[in-house]
Amino acid sequence: MIKRLGHVGIVVESMDHSLEQYERLFNLKPTAVVDALGGKVKAAFLPVGDGEIELLQPIDENVSLMQFLRSRGNGIHHISLITDDIDGDVSRLKKKGVVFDRENPTVGAHGTRIILTVPQSSDNVAIELMEQPAQSK
Repeated sequence: MIKRLGHVGIVVESMDHSLEQYERLFNLKPTAVVDALGGKVKAAFLPVGDGEIELLQPIDENVSLMQFLRSRGNGIHHISLITDDIDGDVSRLKKKGVVFDRENPTVGAHGTRIILTVPQSSDNVAIELMEQPAQSK
């Protein structure tokens, strides 16, 4: 079941520049900057209240985030919703006609299972379902 908003994922061209901007303008500092997707993406997590902003800088030319960046520039890529049952939610949503970017969840930058909707099937917004780790529930 969907529990809460997790984060807003924003694609950026320069992690260093964006981190400087978020700190200078909003006094937001990252709790971590990590390599994700096997080093194809750099991710930074900036806590805001109970949620966070996830900055994503594509490194590899072949990841879909790079195509997003090239066609749209810096901007919101997805909204992440926390679930306690990703498999159940995926099954339920598929029955309602939602299409996902892959058949099954994969491990995301937070080290948790994730899956994204194809935007056209979710009101033109990419929605990431992220399973909350058991110790954080």
